Amino acid sequence: MTRVKLSRRLFIITAVALAPAAIILFYNVFTGRQARERELHGEALRLGQLASLEMQRVVSGLENVLVAVAAVPAVQRFDTDACNAYVERVSEGLPQFSGLSVVDRQGTIRCRQLSEGLGTSLSARRDIQEAMVRGVFVLGEYALDPITKKPSLTMAMPIRDEAGNITGAVAGALGLEWLDQMLLQRSFVRNSALTIADRHGVILARHPFPERFVGTTIPKAYLHLVDADYPGTLEVMSQDGVQRVIGYYPATQSGIYVSVGTSTETAYATINRTTRFGLAIAALGILSAFLLAWLTSRQLVRRPVNRLVRTIEAWRASDEGARTGMTARDGELGMVGFAIDEFMDELLKTRAERRRHEQQRELLAGELDHRVKNLLSTIQAIARQTFRQVDGSSEALAVFSQRLSAIAEAHNLLMKDGWQSAPLASVVARAIAPFDSDPSRFAIEGEPLDIHARAALALAMALHELCTNAAKYGALTSAQGRVTIHWQVEALDEPSFRFSWVESDGPVVTPPTRTGFGSTMIEKVLAQELQAKVDMAYPPQGVACVIVTPLSKVVSCDPQTAADESNVLPP
Repeated sequence: MTRVKLSRRLFIITAVALAPAAIILFYNVFTGRQARERELHGEALRLGQLASLEMQRVVSGLENVLVAVAAVPAVQRFDTDACNAYVERVSEGLPQFSGLSVVDRQGTIRCRQLSEGLGTSLSARRDIQEAMVRGVFVLGEYALDPITKKPSLTMAMPIRDEAGNITGAVAGALGLEWLDQMLLQRSFVRNSALTIADRHGVILARHPFPERFVGTTIPKAYLHLVDADYPGTLEVMSQDGVQRVIGYYPATQSGIYVSVGTSTETAYATINRTTRFGLAIAALGILSAFLLAWLTSRQLVRRPVNRLVRTIEAWRASDEGARTGMTARDGELGMVGFAIDEFMDELLKTRAERRRHEQQRELLAGELDHRVKNLLSTIQAIARQTFRQVDGSSEALAVFSQRLSAIAEAHNLLMKDGWQSAPLASVVARAIAPFDSDPSRFAIEGEPLDIHARAALALAMALHELCTNAAKYGALTSAQGRVTIHWQVEALDEPSFRFSWVESDGPVVTPPTRTGFGSTMIEKVLAQELQAKVDMAYPPQGVACVIVTPLSKVVSCDPQTAADESNVLPP
């Protein structure tokens, strides 16, 4: 699992702490916008209802006028002069009529305001034909007045004689100019829209831009609203490019389609401002929180950590005088830095004390080395004086001197490592050096292994005896003779150390009739010092010696044990 930096954890904690507030803010914005949307749709529906009721009032008023005109005797008799005068008087008091005519059963105009267009046929008007067929008031559709050529909304009321028979109709036309002037008197909210259309979806009045839309048909995408069964609301993109929520009342309700649209931009202006303000405050708060977290991580985390790291790097570069200089006033990390500084002071003090002790030990070891060498020289001098007094002792003196030399070489090797341990390969190389030649006749094989002082001295003595025997009687007496020295660690129940000496290509070996001093010394020294088992064999092809001992008796150990092992040093 990847570990997260402390500074990043601070940012994560800040984010987690801010998350509930951010969620609440966005939830409030979302629910507030939904509430405003529902409110906007309800408001649009109410405005559409008011506009529809107003148009119904206008149409109802015109219907009443047509009913009154149709009941006048002069109109029923088609008395042209009296009918013309009456219609003209009615028209003067009702400017909403752009045309008011009385037609007979064939649809021919029999009387009309200002007497214009008498005799003109209106039989093509469907509202007139429908009114005379059904015998009721009929609200027509958008049309151009055939006499004045002005756009209007047609309507018709049947005329009955005294017997109740339909003899004609009163044909009215609601002037769209008057309707437009009526709309101008209304107060419209910014970017709102009002559309009035006939039952076929032809626009009769429009705010804004009436000049662009009056006489055109509502787009096909929304034409189904004209014939809808019930009023409703819908969010649309109006033809003038403004997004609006419209409340519509279909023509199936009153014969006229009415829709009132409220701009979503205007309607949502307040909540948008509130949302932007809230989001700005939230963003400022979040930014401030993260900025504070960043400053906190920088001042209280990153800078102290950098000071700690720089101090540690300086220590690695051997600048022992480097310190963090931090105190408990720097916070928790300051306490860590202060503790590290105290630890470094104590460590340097301990190092200085240890260095003093090491110098003293080196001085004593040097003195001891000098004394050991003097002692070995003294022993060698005494041996020469002693062996001279014995006839034929020159060979014994040489052997004794060589054994002292082996001890001295092992001693020199151990002194390099403070008399604690030595590489086994170096011990072997030092022991066989006096008996080797160029090219070498020794093959040395074995893994790198450090052995302690007691094992080094014992193996050095054993190797000296084996080399001496090989030089006198074995493989080293012949130019073709070879000696293979091999060691390994064997993993048994208890790890063991196996060391072997194998001679080959020398003279034929015959087993000795008695055990020599060298063999005896090897077995006794190794058994005593290493608790080793020594197996000496004398096959014809060459002498073989195998030494097996527990690994713990050979390998280098901890400093305290090594110090104990240094007791093998001669006094």
